[in-house]
Amino acid sequence: MTSEPLLSLVIPAYNEAENLRRGVLQQVAGYLDSQSYASEVLVVDDGSEDDTAALVEAFVREHPSFSLLRGEHPGKALAVQRGVLSAHGRHVLFADLDLATPLTYIEPFLALLEERWDVVIASREAKGASRLKSPLHRRLMTKGFSILVRLLLLPGIHDSQCGFKGFRREVARDIFATLRVFQPTPGEVIGPRVTAFDVELLLLARRKGYRIKEVPVVWQHIETRRVSILLESYRMFREVLSVWWNDRRGAYK
Repeated sequence: MTSEPLLSLVIPAYNEAENLRRGVLQQVAGYLDSQSYASEVLVVDDGSEDDTAALVEAFVREHPSFSLLRGEHPGKALAVQRGVLSAHGRHVLFADLDLATPLTYIEPFLALLEERWDVVIASREAKGASRLKSPLHRRLMTKGFSILVRLLLLPGIHDSQCGFKGFRREVARDIFATLRVFQPTPGEVIGPRVTAFDVELLLLARRKGYRIKEVPVVWQHIETRRVSILLESYRMFREVLSVWWNDRRGAYK
């Protein structure tokens, strides 16, 4: 882009053909086109095995503010990192393609970033937030994970994992460029990888002295069969312990 947009929206995508066919990108384009500020959307294909890349390519040809970044399958953390480091906007926000957090929160996030908050995160657990259609077992698992993260690493943050976060661009680049646990590894990741990279992001933000604002949101559970809840919970627990150990030995100072 020849000029700096106010917003860069980064959307990671792994095997999202179903969501794409139901018009999710059309919803994003329609919403952003109705706003007064300039924006760009970077869809990062995380090595999808279905028609995700082809569907996004077809959409991008008709929407010049959208772009597709293609790569292997390193997992969500590195897909988001690639989009963030490629963004041109004054502020960078990443969101999940299922739009579980409504796009209408973009403007409040931008307002807070313009007020010089460094990082703004959506929260499904803070006072005033609510979850729609979320099964009881998912709520209990999320609550338990949140308590663990608060006790070990992020006191005062109610929800580290909601996939809707905004940053001033220079802050985003600084944090994402210094991830330690979530680094490229030889070979591709097998299957979808949700990961606990948000925990490392927020811990880095705190250790670097950035100001974090948590915003309660109304979030809607979108059912998916692509992720094994038990397997992902085990992996995320191990990742949190890796971040905790790095912190204990001073790796984030």
